[in-house]
Amino acid sequence: MKHLKSTITKMGKKTMLHKSKGNSDETILETSKGCRNVFLEELKEIYFSEKALIISIPILIKNAATEELADALKVHLQFTIDHIKRLEEFFTSIGEIDIMSKYEAMYGLTTP
Repeated sequence: MKHLKSTITKMGKKTMLHKSKGNSDETILETSKGCRNVFLEELKEIYFSEKALIISIPILIKNAATEELADALKVHLQFTIDHIKRLEEFFTSIGEIDIMSKYEAMYGLTTP
């Protein structure tokens, strides 16, 4: 069996490698941006859910059948408040402050 020789020159190989590397960098950058967007969307959903719990848990506390259940809900409410604070600190640290204001605007919580 004969071995086929490549028709690509050494210079051609270097050029192809460089072009390929550039495309790889672009792909990595696009993937990184895509992952960041997915991550932020997930965090937004968590944030909005936690904010909704701030409204509903006090109602559950008020209507709790037992004192034990009310106490457990109070603990959960405090965990939820703490979690919201951590999310807000994170959003602020990465420059995504508008996420919090969008939530407030969506639910009419902003003051004129």
